[in-house]
Amino acid sequence: MLLTAAWVLGLIVVPQLRMIERAFIVDQRGDEAALVATEIERAYARVFAIDQDLLRAADGAAAPTAPSPFAPSPSSRATGAASPERTAALEAEKAEAQARIVELEAREAEIQAADRTTYALGNFTGMSRIHAWIFVSTLFYALCVTVLSFLACYPVAYAVATARRGERVALLMLGLVIPYAINELLRIFSWVMILEKQGILNGALDALGLIDMAAGEGVRFVASNGAVFVVMVYAYILFMVFPIYNTIETLDRNQIEAARDLGASAWRIHWRVVLPHAKPGIAVGAVMTFMLSAGSIAAPEIVGRGLHPDWFSQVIYRRFFESSNWNQGSAYALVLLVACVVFVLVVMKLFRVGIRDIAK
Repeated sequence: MLLTAAWVLGLIVVPQLRMIERAFIVDQRGDEAALVATEIERAYARVFAIDQDLLRAADGAAAPTAPSPFAPSPSSRATGAASPERTAALEAEKAEAQARIVELEAREAEIQAADRTTYALGNFTGMSRIHAWIFVSTLFYALCVTVLSFLACYPVAYAVATARRGERVALLMLGLVIPYAINELLRIFSWVMILEKQGILNGALDALGLIDMAAGEGVRFVASNGAVFVVMVYAYILFMVFPIYNTIETLDRNQIEAARDLGASAWRIHWRVVLPHAKPGIAVGAVMTFMLSAGSIAAPEIVGRGLHPDWFSQVIYRRFFESSNWNQGSAYALVLLVACVVFVLVVMKLFRVGIRDIAK
């Protein structure tokens, strides 16, 4: 109980309370602090690039690889041993960049010292029309992913739950679980390799003679939200399959046999017998899938980045890490959180299930 309380308090309650507080803090200094922070990051990136150039010049070797995919790549102006003049120019540029960093950090401290913040609703009311539209669109996109996940998972869950042979059940479950032993990012990148213009799917169409990739033909499937939907359905399929499977497995199969003996069609058996019994599992799967989809950043950011409409999670990410506007980012995140909570309540109302039913 103590560990659970510490988990809930330290990782859920305290961060959420801090986020809520920041959502209502309006910084009257405008975007000056964010602009200064961005300039500092650029100056540090330039110093790093110059250091790489100097190392390469000293070694007379090829350009080293950046230590991480998030670090800036070294400048490509020098490919071998540099002249003394070139080295001196780099040293002077580095000194200038470091002096600029000191100046900017002093300005940042000065801005932060001038406390011009107040509690208000400005972070919410200041949401642009474009961001509001992206927010509404994201909720619709997440709902589409949820519906598609249910349509794809219900037949699978029913087949596994009603399978009579234990070996078949084990194989089906193993087939579902094995792909998820791979990191989520790798699974997303594998879909990019399938759906890109030079990807596997276009290669198959080319092999069938439907397109000519050598002539530049091909469909860039990633340039649509449909591709993001497919990737998310695949990424979160287990969160829909297992809750539905768990509820259908508790259904007395004699009810299905009785309905079939009374002449009910397959559709009517599912509509009147199976689906009503599986309502708690469907509700749990819908809630999990919707919340994961609405808050996902990896799939919409990686699959066809810049080629399809933005998701609200991308807007939140940019508020936090590109604009350095944590207060507005917290407000946007709080709006998304409230929308997800409302969705949970609506699902519970529509399916007529309570917390106790979902817990079962």
